[in-house]
Amino acid sequence: MKTFIVRVKNNEKSENYAQVCLKSCEGKFDAELFDGVNPSTLEYWSNIYKLEPMAQSRAIGHQLASKKIHDAKKSCFLNHVILWNKCVELNEPIAFIEHDAHCINAWDNKPFDELLILNIKSALNQKVFRSLKNQIDKIDFGFGICEYKQSPLVFKKNPKFHGGLMMPGTAAYAITPKGAKRLLSHLHMGWEQSDYYINTKSVHIQYANPEYFTFKLPNLQMSHGI
Repeated sequence: MKTFIVRVKNNEKSENYAQVCLKSCEGKFDAELFDGVNPSTLEYWSNIYKLEPMAQSRAIGHQLASKKIHDAKKSCFLNHVILWNKCVELNEPIAFIEHDAHCINAWDNKPFDELLILNIKSALNQKVFRSLKNQIDKIDFGFGICEYKQSPLVFKKNPKFHGGLMMPGTAAYAITPKGAKRLLSHLHMGWEQSDYYINTKSVHIQYANPEYFTFKLPNLQMSHGI
Protein backbone atom coordinates (compact mmCIF):
# COMPACT_ATOMS: atom_id res chain seq x y z
CA MET A 1 0.00 0.00 0.00
CA LYS A 2 1.40 3.37 -1.00
CA THR A 3 2.26 5.19 2.21
CA PHE A 4 2.93 8.91 2.64
CA ILE A 5 4.93 10.15 5.63
CA VAL A 6 4.06 13.80 6.18
CA ARG A 7 6.97 16.03 7.17
CA VAL A 8 7.62 19.76 7.37
CA LYS A 9 10.40 20.23 4.85
CA ASN A 10 13.43 22.22 6.08
CA ASN A 11 12.35 21.82 9.69
CA GLU A 12 15.23 19.88 11.25
CA LYS A 13 13.21 18.04 13.89
CA SER A 14 10.43 17.08 11.50
CA GLU A 15 12.95 15.96 8.87
CA ASN A 16 14.77 13.79 11.44
CA TYR A 17 11.55 12.27 12.76
CA ALA A 18 10.37 11.50 9.23
CA GLN A 19 13.61 9.69 8.44
CA VAL A 20 13.22 7.54 11.55
CA CYS A 21 9.64 6.76 10.54
CA LEU A 22 10.70 5.96 6.98
CA LYS A 23 13.38 3.59 8.26
CA SER A 24 10.83 1.82 10.47
CA CYS A 25 8.62 1.20 7.41
CA GLU A 26 11.30 -0.64 5.45
CA GLY A 27 10.04 -4.09 4.48
CA LYS A 28 6.65 -3.34 6.06
CA PHE A 29 5.00 -0.47 4.13
CA ASP A 30 5.76 1.04 0.70
CA ALA A 31 6.57 4.42 2.20
CA GLU A 32 7.82 7.74 0.86
CA LEU A 33 8.15 11.25 2.28
CA PHE A 34 5.48 13.86 1.61
CA ASP A 35 6.17 17.58 1.97
CA GLY A 36 3.36 18.83 4.13
CA VAL A 37 1.66 22.19 3.92
CA ASN A 38 3.05 24.70 6.41
CA PRO A 39 2.36 28.38 7.14
CA SER A 40 4.84 29.48 4.44
CA THR A 41 2.99 27.50 1.74
CA LEU A 42 -0.51 27.85 3.19
CA GLU A 43 -1.52 30.76 0.98
CA TYR A 44 -0.69 28.76 -2.17
CA TRP A 45 -2.76 25.75 -1.10
CA SER A 46 -5.57 27.91 0.28
CA ASN A 47 -5.95 29.43 -3.18
CA ILE A 48 -6.33 25.94 -4.63
CA TYR A 49 -8.74 24.70 -1.97
CA LYS A 50 -10.83 27.74 -1.14
CA LEU A 51 -12.17 26.64 2.23
CA GLU A 52 -13.68 28.76 4.97
CA PRO A 53 -13.90 27.43 8.54
CA MET A 54 -16.82 25.08 9.05
CA ALA A 55 -19.76 26.67 10.87
CA GLN A 56 -19.99 25.69 14.55
CA SER A 57 -16.52 24.18 14.55
CA ARG A 58 -13.24 24.09 16.41
CA ALA A 59 -11.75 25.79 13.34
CA ILE A 60 -13.78 28.91 14.15
CA GLY A 61 -12.18 28.96 17.59
CA HIS A 62 -8.70 28.66 16.10
CA GLN A 63 -9.42 31.55 13.75
CA LEU A 64 -10.48 33.76 16.64
CA ALA A 65 -7.77 32.68 19.08
CA SER A 66 -4.46 32.81 17.24
CA LYS A 67 -3.21 33.23 13.67
CA LYS A 68 -0.28 30.95 14.48
CA ILE A 69 -2.49 28.09 15.63
CA HIS A 70 -5.08 28.75 12.90
CA ASP A 71 -2.43 28.52 10.18
CA ALA A 72 -0.92 25.35 11.67
CA LYS A 73 -4.30 23.62 12.03
CA LYS A 74 -5.44 24.60 8.53
CA SER A 75 -2.10 23.44 7.10
CA CYS A 76 -2.60 20.07 8.78
CA PHE A 77 -6.12 19.77 7.40
CA LEU A 78 -5.00 20.55 3.86
CA ASN A 79 -2.41 17.76 4.05
CA HIS A 80 -5.30 15.33 4.41
CA VAL A 81 -7.28 16.90 1.58
CA ILE A 82 -4.29 16.70 -0.78
CA LEU A 83 -3.71 13.05 0.04
CA TRP A 84 -7.40 12.16 -0.14
CA ASN A 85 -7.32 13.50 -3.66
CA LYS A 86 -4.14 11.49 -4.31
CA CYS A 87 -5.96 8.36 -3.12
CA VAL A 88 -8.79 9.00 -5.57
CA GLU A 89 -6.29 9.71 -8.35
CA LEU A 90 -4.38 6.46 -7.69
CA ASN A 91 -7.68 4.58 -7.28
CA GLU A 92 -6.20 2.42 -4.53
CA PRO A 93 -5.88 2.56 -0.75
CA ILE A 94 -3.11 4.69 0.72
CA ALA A 95 -1.76 5.28 4.23
CA PHE A 96 -1.45 8.74 5.81
CA ILE A 97 1.37 8.73 8.38
CA GLU A 98 2.64 11.65 10.45
CA HIS A 99 6.37 12.09 10.99
CA ASP A 100 6.35 10.98 14.64
CA ALA A 101 4.69 7.60 14.01
CA HIS A 102 6.75 4.40 14.14
CA CYS A 103 5.95 1.24 12.17
CA ILE A 104 5.90 -2.01 14.17
CA ASN A 105 4.00 -4.46 11.94
CA ALA A 106 3.99 -5.10 8.20
CA TRP A 107 0.91 -4.35 6.12
CA ASP A 108 -0.78 -7.67 5.28
CA ASN A 109 -3.55 -6.48 2.97
CA LYS A 110 -6.39 -6.92 5.42
CA PRO A 111 -9.60 -5.66 3.75
CA PHE A 112 -11.33 -2.60 5.20
CA ASP A 113 -14.15 -0.39 3.98
CA GLU A 114 -13.35 3.34 4.09
CA LEU A 115 -10.88 4.37 6.81
CA LEU A 116 -8.70 2.23 9.05
CA ILE A 117 -6.93 3.53 12.17
CA LEU A 118 -3.48 1.94 12.25
CA ASN A 119 -2.45 2.94 15.79
CA ILE A 120 -5.60 2.69 17.90
CA LYS A 121 -4.12 1.81 21.31
CA SER A 122 -1.11 4.11 21.00
CA ALA A 123 -3.35 6.95 19.85
CA LEU A 124 -5.77 6.66 22.78
CA ASN A 125 -2.85 6.31 25.19
CA GLN A 126 -1.51 9.80 24.35
CA LYS A 127 -1.14 12.34 27.16
CA VAL A 128 -3.76 14.58 25.56
CA PHE A 129 -6.40 11.95 26.46
CA ARG A 130 -5.20 11.26 30.01
CA SER A 131 -8.35 12.80 31.53
CA LEU A 132 -10.38 10.14 29.67
CA LYS A 133 -8.26 7.21 30.85
CA ASN A 134 -11.01 5.59 32.94
CA GLN A 135 -13.32 5.47 29.91
CA ILE A 136 -10.58 4.32 27.56
CA ASP A 137 -9.55 1.51 29.95
CA LYS A 138 -13.07 0.04 29.63
CA ILE A 139 -12.88 -0.34 25.84
CA ASP A 140 -12.90 -3.91 24.51
CA PHE A 141 -10.62 -3.52 21.49
CA GLY A 142 -11.26 -6.96 20.03
CA PHE A 143 -8.92 -8.50 17.46
CA GLY A 144 -8.40 -7.97 13.75
CA ILE A 145 -10.33 -5.33 11.83
CA CYS A 146 -12.88 -3.87 14.24
CA GLU A 147 -15.60 -1.24 14.17
CA TYR A 148 -14.70 2.06 15.81
CA LYS A 149 -17.77 2.28 18.01
CA GLN A 150 -16.36 2.65 21.54
CA SER A 151 -14.73 5.99 22.27
CA PRO A 152 -15.20 8.97 24.59
CA LEU A 153 -14.19 11.32 21.75
CA VAL A 154 -17.58 12.62 20.61
CA PHE A 155 -18.15 15.45 18.12
CA LYS A 156 -20.45 18.06 19.67
CA LYS A 157 -20.24 21.02 17.34
CA ASN A 158 -21.68 21.17 13.79
CA PRO A 159 -25.12 19.44 13.78
CA LYS A 160 -24.35 17.32 10.70
CA PHE A 161 -21.55 15.49 12.51
CA HIS A 162 -23.00 15.75 16.02
CA GLY A 163 -22.55 12.51 17.93
CA GLY A 164 -19.89 11.14 15.61
CA LEU A 165 -16.88 9.48 17.23
CA MET A 166 -13.81 11.53 16.35
CA MET A 167 -10.38 10.23 15.40
CA PRO A 168 -7.90 9.88 18.30
CA GLY A 169 -5.46 12.05 16.37
CA THR A 170 -4.44 11.40 12.78
CA ALA A 171 -0.90 10.01 13.15
CA ALA A 172 -1.54 6.79 11.24
CA TYR A 173 -4.49 5.71 9.15
CA ALA A 174 -5.25 4.04 5.84
CA ILE A 175 -8.00 5.14 3.49
CA THR A 176 -9.71 3.68 0.43
CA PRO A 177 -10.84 5.70 -2.60
CA LYS A 178 -14.41 5.20 -1.36
CA GLY A 179 -13.53 6.74 2.00
CA ALA A 180 -11.53 9.55 0.41
CA LYS A 181 -14.43 10.48 -1.87
CA ARG A 182 -16.80 10.50 1.08
CA LEU A 183 -14.56 12.82 3.12
CA LEU A 184 -14.04 15.11 0.13
CA SER A 185 -17.82 15.26 -0.38
CA HIS A 186 -18.17 17.17 2.91
CA LEU A 187 -15.75 19.97 1.96
CA HIS A 188 -18.61 22.25 0.96
CA MET A 189 -19.15 22.60 4.73
CA GLY A 190 -15.66 24.10 5.12
CA TRP A 191 -12.52 22.99 6.92
CA GLU A 192 -12.30 21.72 10.48
CA GLN A 193 -9.52 20.44 12.73
CA SER A 194 -8.53 17.15 11.10
CA ASP A 195 -9.31 14.76 13.95
CA TYR A 196 -12.71 16.43 14.39
CA TYR A 197 -13.59 16.41 10.69
CA ILE A 198 -12.78 12.70 10.45
CA ASN A 199 -15.47 11.08 12.55
CA THR A 200 -17.98 8.25 12.29
CA LYS A 201 -20.61 10.59 10.85
CA SER A 202 -18.30 11.76 8.03
CA VAL A 203 -16.76 8.39 7.12
CA HIS A 204 -16.92 4.70 8.10
CA ILE A 205 -14.09 4.18 10.60
CA GLN A 206 -12.54 0.87 11.56
CA TYR A 207 -9.30 0.06 13.36
CA ALA A 208 -6.72 -2.71 13.40
CA ASN A 209 -5.67 -4.62 16.50
CA PRO A 210 -2.79 -5.46 16.78
CA GLU A 211 -1.81 -2.02 15.53
CA TYR A 212 0.62 -1.32 12.70
CA PHE A 213 2.08 1.90 14.11
CA THR A 214 2.94 3.28 17.53
CA PHE A 215 4.92 6.22 18.97
CA LYS A 216 8.59 6.04 19.92
CA LEU A 217 9.53 9.75 19.89
CA PRO A 218 8.09 12.76 21.79
CA ASN A 219 5.25 14.59 20.06
CA LEU A 220 6.58 17.77 18.40
CA GLN A 221 3.07 19.34 18.64
CA MET A 222 3.51 21.15 15.34
CA SER A 223 -0.24 21.39 14.90
CA HIS A 224 -0.10 24.01 17.68
CA GLY A 225 2.17 26.23 15.60
CA ILE A 226 5.48 25.95 13.82
